[in-house]
Amino acid sequence: MTMTLERPTTVRPDVVQQSTRDAVDELYAGDTVAAFRAIDAATADPTENVREWELDDQQRQVYEAGYMVGFQMAAPELMAEVASLRAQLEQANHDADRYYAEMCRRPAPAEHTATEQSYAELSRIRGEHDRAARHEAAMDRMFPQYAGAHA
Repeated sequence: MTMTLERPTTVRPDVVQQSTRDAVDELYAGDTVAAFRAIDAATADPTENVREWELDDQQRQVYEAGYMVGFQMAAPELMAEVASLRAQLEQANHDADRYYAEMCRRPAPAEHTATEQSYAELSRIRGEHDRAARHEAAMDRMFPQYAGAHA
């Protein structure tokens, strides 16, 4: 196996590679003004000042052809991103279905029924009649509208 220091080849060729190298060469040469101009030229977006409605037919064809070539070159990456997002959406839907099914599967909480005994009744069963009386008196003071309605 041999090792090289070359840049790995990519699907899309590096458009600004040579101009970037020229800008770096200018920096090493010591001319910073020329270097910054070269860097600006190397990193400028070529479509920055293009207005489609101002192009004639031939220029528009070239522009659209470039756009389509760029889109086709980016298509595998875009399709991979769409597939990833679709997988995340399917997983989220699956999780939501599981959570909904789990929520619906659980029984409703038990409701309070009138057959349960009050604290005073339990105290009387245990033989603590004075505690039951004190409890009923306290409940009558706190809730006078229900006074005397002991079970």
